[in-house]
Amino acid sequence: MRFAGGMRRGVVATGVATGVLAVGLTALATQGADAGTTSATALSRSQMLTVGEVKKADARAAWVRQVDRGILPRTYCGPASTEGKRVAARMARGFSNDMDSYGAQYVSQYANAASARAAYNSIIATLKSCTYSKPAPTHARKITENRVVKGASGDLTQVIRWYDYPKPNDPGSEAGGFPYAVTLKGRNVSVLAFSEMGPGMPAPNFDKLARQAAAKISR
Repeated sequence: MRFAGGMRRGVVATGVATGVLAVGLTALATQGADAGTTSATALSRSQMLTVGEVKKADARAAWVRQVDRGILPRTYCGPASTEGKRVAARMARGFSNDMDSYGAQYVSQYANAASARAAYNSIIATLKSCTYSKPAPTHARKITENRVVKGASGDLTQVIRWYDYPKPNDPGSEAGGFPYAVTLKGRNVSVLAFSEMGPGMPAPNFDKLARQAAAKISR
């Protein structure tokens, strides 16, 4: 079987080339004019999902690897798909099953709630309009989910899911599912970006993961 159009070139959800999957997925940094105005509340890795939690939400994919070192990976729709402007602090963590399932969580912090909401809105807009990466000519793409996750902790959590599927002229190619979950909580924003062969993580499972991620994020 072949991967879906976007997946043949690497991990669509994280944008990491296939040869360097699961490499370089955490960094904490300060930058921009607003960095000096942030409060003393710092980001910590305890605010991110673990591979064990991902595995419980999606056991069929046999998630086994968690990566917490190096630099932030490039993303499917570019940096604007995971953070806004004037980020005060950021961190990320990657997950994989060392085969065909990959994911990452990105958490960014801003000087105040207004800046975080602006970042959240810009991330959502980027995800809805992204043309950064297109499926191969043998595949087509559609957004199959665009909704708010009920019961998620925080100010707002929204799921957007892409689905790449083979056209009739290439029925042997594998489809690909790429769900994102974006959470706004106070002055922090979390983005879950996953990529799997086939339809990907089922919606109820991904919702559960989104709720867990939202519950962990501080304000």
